[in-house]
Amino acid sequence: RREMRPFGVWVSIIEPGGFRTAMTDPEPLAKGFRHFWERLPAETQAAYGHQYPEQFAKRTALVHRLCSARLSPVTDAVTHALLSRWPRSRYAAGWDARLLFVPLSYCPTWLSDTI
Repeated sequence: RREMRPFGVWVSIIEPGGFRTAMTDPEPLAKGFRHFWERLPAETQAAYGHQYPEQFAKRTALVHRLCSARLSPVTDAVTHALLSRWPRSRYAAGWDARLLFVPLSYCPTWLSDTI
C-alpha cells in the first residue's frame, strides 16, 4: 500500500469482521473438513484426536452464529474507498473488526498469534 503511493496509486485495505456468507456456512465447512480428515494418515488423526472433527464443527457453528447478517458495512466501505475524493487507507467493516482485529494488527506478532 505505501510502496504504491509515489506512483499515484492509492490502495485501501478493507478489513471485514465476520459476516454470514457462503464462506462461513458451517455445514459445507464441516463436510469439507471431514472429507480431508478421512484422507489423513491414522497417525495424524491420532495426534489431533478423533474428536477433532466434531470440535471443529461446533466451533464453526458458533462462529457462524456470531457473524452479522448485514453486509452493508462492507459495501459501504468499498463504495467509500472507490468513490471518495480522499479515501482512507484502512477500513474496518463491522464491530468485531473494529474492536478485535484492528487492535490485534497493531500488536506484536507473538501476541496476536497467541490470542
